[in-house]
Amino acid sequence: MSSEERLLALLRPFLRLLPADAELPMDAELGRLGLDSLQSIDLLLALEQEFGVSIPDEKITVDAFTTPAQVLTLVS
Repeated sequence: MSSEERLLALLRPFLRLLPADAELPMDAELGRLGLDSLQSIDLLLALEQEFGVSIPDEKITVDAFTTPAQVLTLVS
């Protein structure tokens, strides 16, 4: 499974407004799909565990959680 596929699978449970059968494009606005600031913290922890990385504090910004593509840059 590619990093993109792993990320999209990891994101889905955090997106309560995304229908289960809907596609999740890499440029989707995560806030519009239900990702809020508290969930972003949980997502950050899940990303670090899934990808085996430690994301530096300076990379953790509101903009970093805007789209799946931007989230992917955190773990790349």
